[in-house]
Amino acid sequence: MRRGFALLFLSLAPLFAQNAAQFAGMQQDLADLRNEVEKLKLENADLRDALTKSKAGQAPATNQAETVAKLRAEILAEVDRRLKQQGVDVNAALAEQARQVNAALAGKPAAPVATRPAPTAPTTVADKPAAPAPDDGFPPDMPRTGIKVRVKSGDSVSKLARVHGSKSEWILAANKLASPAALRADVDIFIPQPETLPR
Repeated sequence: MRRGFALLFLSLAPLFAQNAAQFAGMQQDLADLRNEVEKLKLENADLRDALTKSKAGQAPATNQAETVAKLRAEILAEVDRRLKQQGVDVNAALAEQARQVNAALAGKPAAPVATRPAPTAPTTVADKPAAPAPDDGFPPDMPRTGIKVRVKSGDSVSKLARVHGSKSEWILAANKLASPAALRADVDIFIPQPETLPR
């Protein structure tokens, strides 16, 4: 019985390592979202204060103050909409991760679930740069084709993988990153992609 548990543990170890890297990326995404929500709360409080002051003043510049307040309210509503969308995307990714872990623990192969791409446009530096050489110690299933992307503030490995149809472990391996936390903003990284991305 101990031998059976040992074999089961050894067979699931690579899956757990892969899932741990993806989970770390998702945790980073959630931390980024929390930071964005806190910033929005502060901006919202500032906007409310400004609106209250402009209503109390009722000076000749009232029309201009109202216009600015309306514009800020519209911007805040758009940011709120985007945050909600990111929250939905993160929840979907977490649900998929939980489904894969449950399937692995049950001994069934995890069937991929189609997810819609994130609504933000990537900042592509080059179309198809040279890919790493085939016998380079990278995972055998990792494509050697892909794109070069400039990392923006707030990007994480899992987010970049989702947006560009790649995998977190491919990005980590291709860029020799020890962990998702090693990703830095304003740096060009290579994102492996299959020749034809699944629709």
